[in-house]
Amino acid sequence: MSELNFHVRHEVTPERTWDVLTAIIEEYSFDHIVQADRQIARLRQLGLIQKDKTLPSALGKELHRIGTRKREVAMDVFHYLHYSLWDEVRRLENTLSWSYRAHCNTLFAAKEFVLDKARLEHLTAELNNKIIEYFGSDISKTKKGSVALSINSIKGIHHWLAVLTPPVFEDDGEHFVCRNSCSPEMLLLGLGHMSRTIGADLDIDLLLTPENRELACRACLLTPEMLDRELDWMLSLYPSIIQPGTRTGGYGRFIRFLKFPTLSDLLQ
Repeated sequence: MSELNFHVRHEVTPERTWDVLTAIIEEYSFDHIVQADRQIARLRQLGLIQKDKTLPSALGKELHRIGTRKREVAMDVFHYLHYSLWDEVRRLENTLSWSYRAHCNTLFAAKEFVLDKARLEHLTAELNNKIIEYFGSDISKTKKGSVALSINSIKGIHHWLAVLTPPVFEDDGEHFVCRNSCSPEMLLLGLGHMSRTIGADLDIDLLLTPENRELACRACLLTPEMLDRELDWMLSLYPSIIQPGTRTGGYGRFIRFLKFPTLSDLLQ
């Protein structure tokens, strides 16, 4: 296991990372891309290039296929991978993703956030405290043996949120607002993330409780009140993956996964 790292580098951006991935897959030089080595490191962390070689993984090839057809969906996937990579079962792995998810969840809980310098400093301190509270003595396994994220770590997360469509930022990135819609591809991934998080089974009706709705909407940064409308649209597009549940009534809405979604399912 590599050393713990909670810092999301601000010099790693979706545009640069996409350009490096494209250059690797299409086999041309990426030496001109700013800090290409750090873009490669992020691609490796996300599982998009192989661990021991500068070659695309199967996941990276699939993301490239998506991005050449619908670039905005590739940006959704970049966000999804950052958000979903951390797993509580392997809590000391992919801790960069833990930071990313914790910050997104803070923004989601607020629904709206003014992101001036004072608020960014507050969010940075809050994230540092959350890391210390959750990881405790394991923080000694970081490179410096401590955690002291800066505003640049928050800005490093915001790079990936800034390319989402529809946007979550207004006023040149100084105002976060939870979205009233998201792409059906993003919602499919968000619901899949929710289902795996709670240990749901395939081909079994899953009740969209308020807690389950929030889990899915957090990943999508989607206003929960808009979920049903977005879900109706998405269900019509992916009937071989997800369907309405067979049960109805006063308990709420059900869904049923026939298979958990993968990137290859997004653009069929």
